[in-house]
Amino acid sequence: MKLKKLLSVAISALLCVSLVGCSISSESKDDKTIKIGATLVPGGELLEELKPLIEEKGYHLEVVTFNDYILPNESLNNGEIDANLFQHKPYLDEAVKSKGYEIMAGSKLYVCPGVLYSKKINSMDEFKSGDRIAISDNAASASKSLRYLESEGLITLKEGDIVGVNDITENPKKLEFVQLDVAQIPPSLEDVTAGFVDTTYAIPAGLSAEEDGIYTAPVNDEYANLLAYRTEDKDNEKIKVLEEVLTSDECRELIESKYKGVVIPVF
Repeated sequence: MKLKKLLSVAISALLCVSLVGCSISSESKDDKTIKIGATLVPGGELLEELKPLIEEKGYHLEVVTFNDYILPNESLNNGEIDANLFQHKPYLDEAVKSKGYEIMAGSKLYVCPGVLYSKKINSMDEFKSGDRIAISDNAASASKSLRYLESEGLITLKEGDIVGVNDITENPKKLEFVQLDVAQIPPSLEDVTAGFVDTTYAIPAGLSAEEDGIYTAPVNDEYANLLAYRTEDKDNEKIKVLEEVLTSDECRELIESKYKGVVIPVF
């Protein structure tokens, strides 16, 4: 009798494990929620308005907003979200290289042209010796800003995909560079001569490219914001749905009507 009882307990335990396994598998198979991370502006705003198009394809879109540029990739790599929309490829490449993330780039979607803002001068010609320019402390973003200044003849840089302040070879006006977390640049504009501010932070800070900007970079899709996802999910149906909606005519028209040139679609 004792042996039969032990066998009965063992069989019950195996059935429980089997049922739990089936339940997990079923939940995974029937999961119709897509979680995507983004900064509030413009990615988060845009995704919120695209929810009906996602729902037409049988999925619910949950937008997780972040207020920095570090956590979206950490959360994606850790499996907390399915994809993110906030970065360009040079930034992603640098993050993958430095952190070892297994994340890849999807479609390029839109460009937020780099803008140099100032509360103190009205043009690039007004920079004088010792003036201070705030740039991001992220390597890829800083490199982009420095290349913009080089294109305007203010500095000369070494060759290379990613360059930093230490790669400046000529600086005739002896400009000083203050590297800050990008979120800290808008409130720091009173303390520096000028600063590069991303659209994500410029719009909430009330900055206007027309009124406060002294330089707007030409559109270059190398710096287009893109959809990113885990490498293992490249053929996942959720990713395919996101790609279809984010590169649709409806999405392009929404970007053009909502942002009127501040955000420019590239697909």
